[in-house]
Amino acid sequence: MIRDRENERKAGERNEDLFISALKTTIPVLLGYIPLGMAFGFLLVGAGYHWIYAFLMSLFVYAGSGQFLAVAFLAAGAGLTEFVIATLLLNLRHAFYGLSLLEKFSGVGRVKPYLIFALTDETYALLTTTDVPQASSKSRFYFYIAALDHFYWISGSVLGAVLGSMLKINLEGMSFVLTALFVVLTIEQYFSSEARFPFIAALGAGAFSLIIFSPDNMLLASIILGTLILMAREKSMQKAQRTQIVLGARENSQTRKENRLINSAVQPLEDKRKEKS
Repeated sequence: MIRDRENERKAGERNEDLFISALKTTIPVLLGYIPLGMAFGFLLVGAGYHWIYAFLMSLFVYAGSGQFLAVAFLAAGAGLTEFVIATLLLNLRHAFYGLSLLEKFSGVGRVKPYLIFALTDETYALLTTTDVPQASSKSRFYFYIAALDHFYWISGSVLGAVLGSMLKINLEGMSFVLTALFVVLTIEQYFSSEARFPFIAALGAGAFSLIIFSPDNMLLASIILGTLILMAREKSMQKAQRTQIVLGARENSQTRKENRLINSAVQPLEDKRKEKS
């Protein structure tokens, strides 16, 4: 009985340490999501909606840029079809996020549906650059990160909506904060990663798409182009590795043949020396 209590106490301490580790990891998102969520709350209330809708949308939709888009469509009186198509195109990038997280999300158990739902650009950046603490639960650590980010977004949205319902605020340029936050996270990821080519490919794909396509349509095109570039590079690297393996095998084979020839030439001399002795 005492041993069980001791084990429970140690498990609780490990769980608390894991939560604190996730909390520290999500501080950059906290500093971005609070003002960003407030901006969304301001815009939603400014469009004539009650603050409770900011809470409900952030809780059940949780789409970041999709929520800003929803405010614009609601304010413009757009139809449901237009809203669905625009949201699908805007968030189609999450399909590529999901593909790259197949291995990380394997074996996470019951929290997997929530991790998929709570996958935002910023949460994706944290999950792909943060290592799980040693001897800790991967599923629980990922859940803490996703849930904390979700909580920050809800808190900022509700705070902004409540303040917006009481104060008159100039909303010009406020929707740009989402782009600014993602740029900061990208820069942080660049300096914390040893691989530089993905960032160069993304920058090149974005610049090319911006030149060829309109600014409204370049996002999806740049994601597809950047993905194709990375896939081509990965295939070329795998081909180069296979070529090196084949060449190494040939060199080893050639070395073994040379050693056998040398041994076959030296062996008779050794035999004669032994006979004389």
